[in-house]
Amino acid sequence: MRSEAAEAEAKAATSGRGGGRRRERPQRSGADRAAQAAAINALAESSFSDETFVEGEVVSTLDFGAFARFDTASLGEGLEGELDGLVHISALQAQRTGSVSDVVSVGDKVQVRVKQVDAKGGKISLSMISKEDEPAPRERRQNNRGGGRQMFSESEMGAKDWKESLEKSLDDQPKFVN
Repeated sequence: MRSEAAEAEAKAATSGRGGGRRRERPQRSGADRAAQAAAINALAESSFSDETFVEGEVVSTLDFGAFARFDTASLGEGLEGELDGLVHISALQAQRTGSVSDVVSVGDKVQVRVKQVDAKGGKISLSMISKEDEPAPRERRQNNRGGGRQMFSESEMGAKDWKESLEKSLDDQPKFVN
């Protein structure tokens, strides 16, 4: 067992490294999570406009985006409670963003709009870009199972009669008989 002083010293030594960052982020209590889940469900069922900007506050930043907290009451009647949502790095500004910290930092007041609500997953996708300025979603490549584009062109595929060619090649080879 370590003494309390040794524990405090070990905690201080690891706080500068990346290993303890998760504990440093704002965490919600169990009751608060239940209230947030209810607010997410109410927001998903409401007819909010995905073009409306509301004021939010950046509560944490990560390499891939920033979490912003906003009040749902400003999105429509009957909605209440604060929610946290992710502003992906690609939705922080219209042009390319090198780093999240170049655009926002914890405590900043920002204007966000709700792009999408995933009630089952408990996730809210936010954007700081207007809907008109947002780039069109990229086409997802499919594995030719869903009727998407083929991975290789016809000329790259090889012989169509590969099975027959293989059988002919094997027939031309000398046979080993024991």
